[in-house]
Amino acid sequence: MITQGNRLDFVHDELARIESLEQTRSLKRLESVNSRTVVFEGKALVNFSSNDYLGLSQDERVQNAAKAAIDRYHASSASSRLVCGNVRLLEQLEEELAEFKGRESALVFSSGYMANVGLLSTLVGEGDLIYSDELNHASIIDGCRLSKARTRVFRHNDLNHLASLLQQTPVTGRILIVSDSVFSMDGDLADIAGLVELSRKYDALLMLDEAHATGILGRAGRGAIEHFEDLGKLTKNLGCVDLEMGTLSKALGSFGGFVACGRSMRDFLINKCRPFIFSTALPPASVGAARASLAIVRQESAVRERLWENTRLLKEQLQECGFETGGSQTPIVPVCFGSEARALDVSAKLMKRGFFVPAIRPPTVPKGTSRLRLTVSAAHSEGEIRALVQALVEVDSVKKTAQSWDLKN
Repeated sequence: MITQGNRLDFVHDELARIESLEQTRSLKRLESVNSRTVVFEGKALVNFSSNDYLGLSQDERVQNAAKAAIDRYHASSASSRLVCGNVRLLEQLEEELAEFKGRESALVFSSGYMANVGLLSTLVGEGDLIYSDELNHASIIDGCRLSKARTRVFRHNDLNHLASLLQQTPVTGRILIVSDSVFSMDGDLADIAGLVELSRKYDALLMLDEAHATGILGRAGRGAIEHFEDLGKLTKNLGCVDLEMGTLSKALGSFGGFVACGRSMRDFLINKCRPFIFSTALPPASVGAARASLAIVRQESAVRERLWENTRLLKEQLQECGFETGGSQTPIVPVCFGSEARALDVSAKLMKRGFFVPAIRPPTVPKGTSRLRLTVSAAHSEGEIRALVQALVEVDSVKKTAQSWDLKN
């Protein structure tokens, strides 16, 4: 019998275990934060950890749109969309997202996490099969678990392994292949053309998480699917990808998630997807901000061009100084240090030099690949990028101890 004295011992035991592995997490209280700077303990630090890739969260037009939405629709939606939370503002955002993505329709969720959990747990269930990349986001992993479908994990970006799993596994129900399009800790891209080919060959649904691609990849910023179309590796027919999930909280500088899909799929989700049905609708301020950001992305390519100029500069500077950046093809630039203690030490020393770059450790990344996950923004200056790299060089000759990049071993 568990007595009152020891019934919570498991909490203390687990915290002690986490601490012994140098994996303890704590919340840092920031006095202000944006895509370029944070203020921590009264000190302004250059922020190289934000997902606000285009710096739109601090754009005056976006902020004014959020305020205008509050003035008209108040601070909260106060209900799920199937009760009284479905205002015209939300429908306008969905229409604009669908047009932007080249789809028949779109459906907004309360967050990107809930969108992934909701989609996967609605599309498949017991008797069905999911094939998931081993480095997919935690929200995809949790969605697979909640779906109760059998999940087969294929080696990261290894389509030969995926093909062998598809060939070997007997199937009686639906098949779903799911992958990030941009992997959030490594900044590399999925082979979308290859995934499309396998999904067609094995009559599988294909779902892509475009969270870190929407707004930055492709000629018009539509995402990794458009990027592969631009390269001529994918036909200009988005029907080859059944569903694409995206977020409003990264390049679009707001909050929330969405799925772009066909009309019948949208109706199916409205009727069957529990995280959508039973969640309060997105606050009006977030919807207004997202609409303004989306308009900027569609009308102004200059902000995206600045982002890619900064991305190229950061990678060139790092590589010239001997740092490995893995297979990154995006503004997410990992610098691997291997051990948790080493990554924490470098992060702390960078903070003393004026840079905010929290260490990323297991279980967020595989064991032995603790790192700094550098993210660059269109809001960063050339001087800030060069200063960051110089600080890395000065931190105990980091480049001499950085481990080789090989996530597969």
